[in-house]
Amino acid sequence: MNRNKFRLQNVIIALTLSWLFSFEPHIVKAIEVIKPLTNLLKQGENTFTPIAELPVPVKLELTLPPKGAPGKRKGAGSRNDCPPGKFIALVPGTNFGLTTSERPTFWFYVPYSDNRTIQAEFRLRNKELKEVYKETFMLQNTPGIVKITLPETVSGLVVEDLYHWRFSVICNPTDPLDNDFVSGGVERISITDDLEQQLEGNNPRERIVVYAKQGLWFDALTALAELRLANPQDKTLAQDWADLLEQVGLKEIDSQPLVDCCTVE
Repeated sequence: MNRNKFRLQNVIIALTLSWLFSFEPHIVKAIEVIKPLTNLLKQGENTFTPIAELPVPVKLELTLPPKGAPGKRKGAGSRNDCPPGKFIALVPGTNFGLTTSERPTFWFYVPYSDNRTIQAEFRLRNKELKEVYKETFMLQNTPGIVKITLPETVSGLVVEDLYHWRFSVICNPTDPLDNDFVSGGVERISITDDLEQQLEGNNPRERIVVYAKQGLWFDALTALAELRLANPQDKTLAQDWADLLEQVGLKEIDSQPLVDCCTVE
């Protein structure tokens, strides 16, 4: 009885070993077909490109037009009734910028804290110096970089006409001489077929590169600012912002936050 039981156990063990080793070629084959991930990514047409092989983003290169406008982009910073600190218009040193927008956005650095009530006024005049827009705002969430966008109620800028803008901080409502201000010019140009082709099919950052190369200051600045607001942790966009401001001599404010302002009075 014991001898038969022993033989049965040997048979079971032999069958088990035979079953296990029958899978060995498949296991070895599975191991052999595993290849480095980078090799797989390079095979075939519809595969991903390794991050290390992605193209390096093109640096923003601003081309300024050979034009300028009367004005100043930095406030005096020493008015009797204004808080200390200069406020700055985000424009080139020529006080002038091009745009393709009918109603562009203007950007200003306001250094004043919002712990006191301060009003600001924005004015826009056409080439005949006729006022086409005037609005008073209550400054909020400053210090920081604020924006003023022409509303839909204002007629669009006429192509190739020079407009004059002025942004004032009302420190003393009873004495305009105590108010600090910055001023400059803006001109709208039409979108050419060549420019349209360059912009077509590009992603938002590539469009900014085109705007800068074509000298469209307000378009490049606004598109980049809005892209930064939508992607506040993007280091590439932060570097783009610093590069753009440095090219027009405004590196001193490249770290200032973009703040939500301003409330219409």
